[in-house]
Amino acid sequence: MKLVAVMVRTLNAGVDYQEFRRAWAPDEVVPDDPRVVLSALNLEDPQELCTVAVVEDVEPADIPVWMERLAPIEERRYQRIRHLVSEPRLNAVYRVVAEDALAHPVAV
Repeated sequence: MKLVAVMVRTLNAGVDYQEFRRAWAPDEVVPDDPRVVLSALNLEDPQELCTVAVVEDVEPADIPVWMERLAPIEERRYQRIRHLVSEPRLNAVYRVVAEDALAHPVAV
């Protein structure tokens, strides 16, 4: 199963993405962390940040297990970024139900 976790928030006034990224970067790596994270800035409002974590080959029931392992790392990261960014306007996990390369015909 493929999941995506999506978070949308706003960088605080005077904070640029590089400052946020330095604080956001994990201070510890867990080799079997299943997430690949994409970060994107809104073209019309570069203070709006969208983060998408793609998680492949995991079942929803597995999430609490690896999140428990990652919790201390995530808490330290939160403490470093909380003054740089707003609370999320969107923070949800979705199950991917289709993946289409639009340069090719889409099967329905």
